Amino acid sequence: MTQVDGHRARNLTRAALAEVKSGGLATHAPRPALSFGQAKVYSVDSDGPAYSSVTVPISGGYSMVSNLTILFNDSGEITQSGETLISENEAGNFNISKFSDGELVKSKDTNRPFMTDAQLRQDAQRGAAGADTVAAQGAGSTVACVAAVLGVSGAVAYLIVGACAGACTVPVVGTAICVACIGAYAAVGGSSIAAVASCF
Repeated sequence: MTQVDGHRARNLTRAALAEVKSGGLATHAPRPALSFGQAKVYSVDSDGPAYSSVTVPISGGYSMVSNLTILFNDSGEITQSGETLISENEAGNFNISKFSDGELVKSKDTNRPFMTDAQLRQDAQRGAAGADTVAAQGAGSTVACVAAVLGVSGAVAYLIVGACAGACTVPVVGTAICVACIGAYAAVGGSSIAAVASCF
């Protein structure tokens, strides 16, 4: 995946916003929580058709990594959408809900205590060092790998893995990645998607 800027990025973001405003694309987060001004646009490498993705961060009570990701084909038509909502549940833990084309795919209590975005950012300043703690807690080498590749804390890496894992029942045509994973990577930004994908 390669980040796209300029005219094409603006056009795709406007197209995504228009679909949400018209109700043509159903979202579960309230519309004011969608930060279209901070959207990231990527071209998605595949063995088949060309795709572009628009990832819109979701705030307003939802945790970082929460996003709406819309996939466009080279004709500018929406082919798939994914929404990942990460919030605090009644048990005080992170809860990850994943939607594909508006339908709930999975909702899971992570059993990890909820942290505010400010706490996650503070934790992220420790960077990949947090991955050692996560690995020691038995959260797995995938989380440690994602933390190391992206240079994020173990907690943020855990949310990225949680958003991706088990969500790729419908991968993007010609690729091994899916919309939920594109959104999780784009929400954090930075590193090569292929490098992160290799962690899985």
